[in-house]
Amino acid sequence: MTEQNRFKEVINEIPVPSEELDAILIDAFKQEKKIIKFPFKRMVKYTAVVGILSICTISSAYVSPAFANFVTQIPVIGHAFDYFILQEDYYQAYEEISTDIGLVEKSNGVELIIEKAFYDGNTVTLSYVLRTEEDLGSFPTFENLPTNISNAGYEGEYVDGVGYVGMMTLSMLEDAKETVNVIWKPKSISSDQKTIKGDWQFAFSLNALKGSHISINEQVSKEGITVELIDAIKTDVNLTVNYLQNVKPSVHNNWMYVEAELHAIDNLGNEYKVPYTGGTGTKGGDSSEDITWNATIHGLAQEATSITFYPFAHVSNSQSDNKRIDFEPIIVELE
Repeated sequence: MTEQNRFKEVINEIPVPSEELDAILIDAFKQEKKIIKFPFKRMVKYTAVVGILSICTISSAYVSPAFANFVTQIPVIGHAFDYFILQEDYYQAYEEISTDIGLVEKSNGVELIIEKAFYDGNTVTLSYVLRTEEDLGSFPTFENLPTNISNAGYEGEYVDGVGYVGMMTLSMLEDAKETVNVIWKPKSISSDQKTIKGDWQFAFSLNALKGSHISINEQVSKEGITVELIDAIKTDVNLTVNYLQNVKPSVHNNWMYVEAELHAIDNLGNEYKVPYTGGTGTKGGDSSEDITWNATIHGLAQEATSITFYPFAHVSNSQSDNKRIDFEPIIVELE
């Protein structure tokens, strides 16, 4: 199968006449596409508020004709979700359960588009495209993230002729609800060399996917560091986990930073990365490194009945002065 036909299959859901689609693909493959990957940007929130906004009433989201026109003109990729499906299979399941948002805001020459989103009861995942004639380097950042969240992160790539195609996760650790209202005014978008201020405003609501809550409350300790798995939410497409790290003040006699993470293996032998979306400083903690984290297992096997977490922590003073600490495993029943 040729590359042209392979990508045509990827975007076969876009309502474009076949002759127009062929023309777009032919034109796209005449040029070498410049793709720059930017890494997952995680944010740890040590204060009670992200950004400067509050929940308020904003006119309802609408599906803009400009958005529909934009989608039909994207060469090669189509929707942002389609790009990520090419990278990881589990995004196919995410796309199928996502809500079409279709919000477009343009200000000072920068067009920001929120395509789709879903809410698993703990975390909102949304796809977006950022388009501008300005060179914002490999990883533009937002001054403000959506309100009413505990932490956030985003990842994606720059694709020449398309823009910055991204995926953002927003965790609602402190105020998880059946319905979440997402309100976002980025205020400015920055790169290493410049900042563009603008008036982008988004507001939409999402209902939680059907899922089951799993209480865990298990902890392991080593070398003055405790990792505690608090609870999890299991849906048909993922498993989100809330856990915390408690650090004795004496640890800081040798180490400045502590970062606890998880690896997991289910009872069928499938291994999973457990990337966190960010963390929030634990209220009343004994150490500045007492942090509550939210992490997600993507593509969890539906047949799995239990999963074993292997906590580990990196302690460090710098990139070269660090070590890893491995903890005893914690088994969690999924049924």
